[in-house]
Amino acid sequence: MIIRKLSRITRKYGETGSTNEEINRLLEGEILEEGTIVSTEYQTAGKGHQGNSWLSENGKNLLFSILLKPEFLSPENTFHLSRIISLSMLDVLDKQNVKAEIKWPNDILVESSKICGILIENAISGNKILRAVDGIGLNVNQDKFDREIPSPTSLFLEKGCHYDRELLLDEFRSALERWYQVLFTGNENRIMDAYHKRLYLVDRSARYSDGENEFSASIQKVLPGGELEVLMEGGDIRRFGFKEIEYLGT
Repeated sequence: MIIRKLSRITRKYGETGSTNEEINRLLEGEILEEGTIVSTEYQTAGKGHQGNSWLSENGKNLLFSILLKPEFLSPENTFHLSRIISLSMLDVLDKQNVKAEIKWPNDILVESSKICGILIENAISGNKILRAVDGIGLNVNQDKFDREIPSPTSLFLEKGCHYDRELLLDEFRSALERWYQVLFTGNENRIMDAYHKRLYLVDRSARYSDGENEFSASIQKVLPGGELEVLMEGGDIRRFGFKEIEYLGT
């Protein structure tokens, strides 16, 4: 069996605009090995999901991007990358005895507080994924957050102790390598089942908006391509893509 190994190369920065952008900048002038990580102590222009910014105190958290080259994966299945990144982070948190869940599509929550954000940017040409730059921000040792950040938490706030961020990064890379191998060998059902079991608000009623109307619904599942399927209060099934539905609260 072919083993899909990831590079152990990490490029560390004291400060950068965005680790995703830094990987893309580096790729303009050189070939980077799959698994190369760019990490930083501070981002001046950190990016979050749906165009949001990612705010983080200097030197307190884990801010990095990892390069994958999943040419074996078809573009319609790119959401599996989001699944394995999320599951890898859950493995890291499980090891710290922090029980977390995945808020679709790829925020990581402890109860209802956000501890980790993920931003995946894919480069696709025709029917081939050339590369995926996967940006991750994990709140580690920060104990105070800007008031504009809704319901944040960190490992320190959850467990009351400081963590070695380099060790956490190594644990994440090892966890991702395991899940990436599962994806590479075609065991997508295992990945989807694991993702579903840790999905926030699955089978629980909550309030949502589709941009025009507010409604109550319960999450049923996430389809292979990443669409969210919900059961409406009246019994109808609806499906939503990214940015088509907003969670309002329980």
